[in-house]
Amino acid sequence: MKKPTRNAEPEFVVTMPMGLDGVAASEVAQRAPGASLLSRTSTELRLRGAEVGSLAALRSVNDAWVVVRDYRGIGPRYRDLHALKNLVSRTSLDRALALSQVDGGRRRTTDFALTCSMRGERAYRRLDALKACEEGLAAQSGGRFRPAATGAALRLWLHLEEDRARLCVALTPKPLHLRDRSVSLPTSLSGPVAYAMAHLTEPRADDVFVDPTCGSGSIALERGENWRHRQLLLGDRSHQAVEAAAANFGPRHKPRSVLWWDAAHLPLGPDSVDALACNPPHGIQMQPEAGLEPLYRGIIGEAARILRAGGRMTFLTPLREMTDRILRDVGGFRIERCFVIDLLGQRPYLYSLRRR
Repeated sequence: MKKPTRNAEPEFVVTMPMGLDGVAASEVAQRAPGASLLSRTSTELRLRGAEVGSLAALRSVNDAWVVVRDYRGIGPRYRDLHALKNLVSRTSLDRALALSQVDGGRRRTTDFALTCSMRGERAYRRLDALKACEEGLAAQSGGRFRPAATGAALRLWLHLEEDRARLCVALTPKPLHLRDRSVSLPTSLSGPVAYAMAHLTEPRADDVFVDPTCGSGSIALERGENWRHRQLLLGDRSHQAVEAAAANFGPRHKPRSVLWWDAAHLPLGPDSVDALACNPPHGIQMQPEAGLEPLYRGIIGEAARILRAGGRMTFLTPLREMTDRILRDVGGFRIERCFVIDLLGQRPYLYSLRRR
């Protein structure tokens, strides 16, 4: 087995919802220009040469990790778990802990939370792999590292794929996708998806940006927190949503307005908007009384009316056939991209559209 070079540059892994790897790669290039991309899949980027602070500031990802060690020869057989335990028992976490933003390396005893992901058929369960790794960590630290069900600031990740195992330490005490919001609603988007929908509108400092079905304001908040703007306009027909969005914004990101309105009849003039992002009801958690098709026709028709030529729009929905039909009927839009993403186990389509 090849031993790692002691002074080798550390490697990092950032994970994101499936399908958002392109958005994450673009953000890494912007926020961490010194990082080099080693590999890329639909759910993760592997990097070298990045600064921890720049990775911890990413908005398009679920989490960021420093790689402790890659182990080869950990296959699908049950006896491979014994080899994993022995290898982990001889692996120091000191370098990874020094890079992370947690103080696990300086405590007499440190509680940790270990998660495990596996790909491919294996003779053992995920729980078996977790136990082998936890026992290896306890052995190598003389009992200093202790597994904990909740409340652990030190987070570890064991990933098994083919004949390899990878052990990582999280760079931050809590996952990056968890945003501090005053109010959250059941239909609120995750931070990375909201960021992606704003990012794909190609933000500019002089944009008038609209979210016609804002919910708790997730998309507009990402737009306001990460790019300059001329004006943010967001609204919803739910008074609860409008109140939640206003509470989440507080006094920040002005000029902006949070309004009660009907997304199918917006109080905005023709050709008055530069960019629009919309996460309409999907008929899963919320079903409009008149049905989804009239609502979608109204929203897309209004978007075609208020967007300037060349204006950008993102639209998230699992209903591709209906959405494609409405886009053809309404006219005026060019589909630049349409791809599947992961949204809490669902597989909706994210449209990136441009007004002709």
